Amino acid sequence: MLVVLVVCATLFSSARLVQIQGLDPQAYAAQAASLVKRSQPLPAVRGTITDRNGQVLAESSPAVDITADPTATGPHADAIAAILAKYLGGNASDYLEPLTRANTRYAMIKRQVPAHTYDLIRADLATAGDNKQYAGGIWTSTNSIRSYPGGSVASNVVGVLKQDDDGVYRSGAYGFEYAQDKQLAGKDGVEVYQSSPAGTKIPLGTNEITPAENGVSYQLTLDSELQWTAEQSLKKVVDASKAHFGYAIVMNIKTGEILAMANYPSFDSSDLKNAKADNMGNRAISDSLEPGSVEKVLTFAALADGGWITPDTQVYVPSTLKSADLTINDSESHGDLRLTASGVLAQSSNIGTVQLARQMPKADLISHLQSFGLGQQTGVELPGEASGWAPKSTLADYSRDQVAFGQGLSVTGLQLAAAVAGILNDGVYNTPTIVKSATDADGKTVALDRPQPRRVISEQASRTVTQMMEAVTGSGGTGAQMALPGYRSVGKTATAQRYDQTSGKYVGYTAGYIGAAPAEDPQILTYVVVDNPVNGHYGSTVAGPAYKEIMQYALPRYGVLPSTTKAPVAKLDW
Repeated sequence: MLVVLVVCATLFSSARLVQIQGLDPQAYAAQAASLVKRSQPLPAVRGTITDRNGQVLAESSPAVDITADPTATGPHADAIAAILAKYLGGNASDYLEPLTRANTRYAMIKRQVPAHTYDLIRADLATAGDNKQYAGGIWTSTNSIRSYPGGSVASNVVGVLKQDDDGVYRSGAYGFEYAQDKQLAGKDGVEVYQSSPAGTKIPLGTNEITPAENGVSYQLTLDSELQWTAEQSLKKVVDASKAHFGYAIVMNIKTGEILAMANYPSFDSSDLKNAKADNMGNRAISDSLEPGSVEKVLTFAALADGGWITPDTQVYVPSTLKSADLTINDSESHGDLRLTASGVLAQSSNIGTVQLARQMPKADLISHLQSFGLGQQTGVELPGEASGWAPKSTLADYSRDQVAFGQGLSVTGLQLAAAVAGILNDGVYNTPTIVKSATDADGKTVALDRPQPRRVISEQASRTVTQMMEAVTGSGGTGAQMALPGYRSVGKTATAQRYDQTSGKYVGYTAGYIGAAPAEDPQILTYVVVDNPVNGHYGSTVAGPAYKEIMQYALPRYGVLPSTTKAPVAKLDW
């Protein structure tokens, strides 16, 4: 009997082999041909953005989009809806429509569900129904959630990620997210596999995977705590003066690193529904303005570098000064004055500045302004940077007069801050930067292309200008109220007439204050600008309080020791 069974089995196997090898090849070829080659993306993980101390400013976390096949979920819709509501929020009735939608096998339930939340949903679905019937009609596709833990802190610098109508993040929309989008995004991978016509992956079928390349992570030079302080200080002065807007820049003079860049009004990166487009840019780099009296620092630096002045150079300052068919005035009326160069800068005299600038060839002044970076982008790693405008050396005499005290040219806040920082840094200009370091997905350092520092004025000229700027914060100077307790400091007020491009006229004012400390060896610089204030318009009284509050927080935070020597007494007149 056993022999008979073995013989029968052998005969059956042989017959089957004959069928496979010779009798039915077309049927098996057709079955193989019915397999479908499909592909699915393998999303790269977007790089993280942190501040200089490792505080997360932007990060991505795994998520999924949950969809349903109503033909499968319809019979169990009530039970499935209850589970979805338990983890996704809302009422069970909210999910009934997509779970029971007619004439379709695809219905979106919810986008960007955290991966761990879906794991809980899947577990409940798998155990709640017999034979996993509840889970059978629920599908997912990979997505991610981009979060901004700081909310509004540095939002104008960090920016946001743009989300398309289909719920997928595509590219950065503003700020650093936009400027470095390609590097942050990485490169998606792809999986190509064989499946049945119904879409089921064939376990032993062909499977080719091109891995994703995750994005670069960046550590910015920003200090979140200092950034928050700058934003709060800025808000107070803008609100108090009922101004249109304001910005504040804090820089490390020695390196060009931007420690804070505040804008107000601003927006919350985590609440884009309530964000206004006008408040999402970065006015510190995108808006050009006539610099006003801060420009005098650059004019005096050019004069000192050319050997045209010393702090004690004597200047006769009449009550008014003719310039072509125009009349130049100072901010406050006065009779004839006898000021030193230090006195001209300390009292922010337009007339005295023009008197001094007329001694210097126009080409020398313009070449210095170009060397300071005016009329060109700084190259900071952020989008939307304006170039401003600097005149050519062939400008008319009256235009030279205007430029000398801050009219007839335009700059961005960052341009001006970087220029003054270079003047104070022994005459060496550092290109401003927002990036401290970068690492790839494996934690390896990514090389950064940084311009080399360049000399813009001599060391002696730098010391001369620094000495005269310290007179601004001393007795008799326009920035005396901005003196910092415990620190010798330098400064310059800026009360500029505000040029309105729509009307082509000067309308209102721009109030600003720039300063640094300690005067013996300047380390940290802060520049505050307030546009079109209504309550007051002088730089010292409108923008100055924010400058002072920021500096009093920043100096001890960065270990800058108080001054041990007294400021020299500046001679302001003769």
